[in-house]
Amino acid sequence: MTVNSAGSWTALCLAAALGLAVAGESLAATYYVDGTHAAAKDDNDGSAKAPWKTIQKAAGVAKAGDAVIVRPGAYDGVLTVKVSGEKGKLITFRAEPARKARVRGFVLEGDYISIEGFEITNDADQANGIFAGEAHRKTARTGCRFVNNFIHDVGGTAITSGEKAMVKGNLMKNVCRGVFVNSGTLVEDNEVDTLTAQMIEKNGKTQPKKTQYTFFAGDDITFRGNYLHGAPQAQLKKGMGVDFFTTWDAWIFGSSHRILIENNRCFDATHASEPEAKQHKQSSHITYRNNLFVNTVYVGVLCKEWSHITVENNIFINCGAYPVWFQTARETEGSVVRNNLIAYWKRDRQVAAFDWKPAESGIANFALKKNPEAKVVCDYNMFWGCENRGYGKHDFVAEPQFVDPEKGDFRLKPDSPGVDAGTTIEAIKTDLRGVKRPQGKAYDVGAYELEQKRPSRAPAEGAKE
Repeated sequence: MTVNSAGSWTALCLAAALGLAVAGESLAATYYVDGTHAAAKDDNDGSAKAPWKTIQKAAGVAKAGDAVIVRPGAYDGVLTVKVSGEKGKLITFRAEPARKARVRGFVLEGDYISIEGFEITNDADQANGIFAGEAHRKTARTGCRFVNNFIHDVGGTAITSGEKAMVKGNLMKNVCRGVFVNSGTLVEDNEVDTLTAQMIEKNGKTQPKKTQYTFFAGDDITFRGNYLHGAPQAQLKKGMGVDFFTTWDAWIFGSSHRILIENNRCFDATHASEPEAKQHKQSSHITYRNNLFVNTVYVGVLCKEWSHITVENNIFINCGAYPVWFQTARETEGSVVRNNLIAYWKRDRQVAAFDWKPAESGIANFALKKNPEAKVVCDYNMFWGCENRGYGKHDFVAEPQFVDPEKGDFRLKPDSPGVDAGTTIEAIKTDLRGVKRPQGKAYDVGAYELEQKRPSRAPAEGAKE
C-alpha cells in the first residue's frame, strides 16, 4: 500500500492503534458456570451454550480482566482461587442472578479478584465466608472486591478482606464476626445482622467467645454507611465482648493510623468502639462522625492510648457509663469532641434486665486528674439523662425531642433544642443520610440534620410556606 499524504499516514496509524486496542480488549473473556445445565461439564469451552460444571474449573482458567458468570444452584466445597488479576483488570466471579448461586466459601490466594453476588454458608466449626488473608501473617491479598454477597450461618469471620480492598453492599447474618480488614480498605453499605455467640470453656466455665462486628489492623481504612446490629443483649456482659469497630496493637498486630468511621448505624454491643494501642502507643488519627450508636454495656468510644481522636456530630444513645471517655494524657493529644448528641432513653430496662452500666457522664476526661493540661477541644455537645462536666463553653443539657425513639428513630423534631445548636465543621458537609449541612442557620447537633424545605420558586401543591 502506498501512502500519498501525511493525512493518510495519520489515519493509517490511528486505525492501527485502534485495532491494537480492540485486539487488547478482546483478550478479556467471559466464561459461564452452570451446575444445573444438562450439558455442563468441565471439558466444555465455558461458553454460555457449553458451560463448565464447577467454579473451581473457572478459577484455574481465568486471567486478568476475565469474568466468570455463575448460574443459580448449589456448588459444593470451598473455592480456592490461586490466579491473580491486575490493577484495573480484576478477575470477576459473579453470580447471576445475584445471591442465587450458593457456595461454602472462597479462599483467595491471588490478587485483584472480585467476588460478587454469591450466597455463602458453611456450618463447619470456625468456617469463614470469604478469606483474602491477613497482613500480620503476611498472607494478605491486594486489591480484591467483595460486593453484594449474602453470607450467613458461618462459625468464623464473614469477610477477611486483605489490603486495598473494597467490601460493599454485603449482607452478613448469623456470623461469629463480621469483617476483618487491613490497610487501604473501604467497608461501605454493608449489613451485619446478628452475631452468634460461640460458646467456649474458660477457667472451668462455659462462656461466649469474644468477637466483633468489625476488626481493623493497618492504615487508611474507611467504614462508611454500614448497619451493624443484632448481638444478643443477654450475652454481652457474659464475656462476648462485642465492639462495633475495634483493633489492638498487641500480639502480632501493629499500630493503626488514619481510620475514618462515618455514617454508620450501630445497635447492641459491649462497647461502641474500644481500639487499643497500649503496647506500642503509636496509633493515631481516628475519626468518628455522623454515626448513630445505640445500646452498649460499658462505654461508647474509648480509644486506649491513641492520639488525635475526633468525635463529631454523632448520636450516642444508652452507651454505657461514659459514651466518650479519655483515660490518659496521650488520648487527649490533638483530640476533638464537638456537635455530639449524648442521651439516655429508658436505660433502666437494660440495667435491670442485664446489669448493664447506668449513665454517669456523657463525656469523661480522667486524664485531667493527673495532668491539668490534658484537655480536649470539646464544645457544642448536647446531653440528656447524664452529667455534663462542663468541658465546653457551649455544651448544654436539654431533652432532645426525638421523632420516635421507641422505633429507633433518633432524628430531631423541628422544635428540638438540638436544631441549629452546633458549630460549623468544614470536613462534614452532609449528615448520616446525605442531607446537606447546614439546613438552617447553623449545624444541628448529632448525626441527623433536620431537613428544611425551601422552595426556590412557587411552592409545590400542598406545601407550606
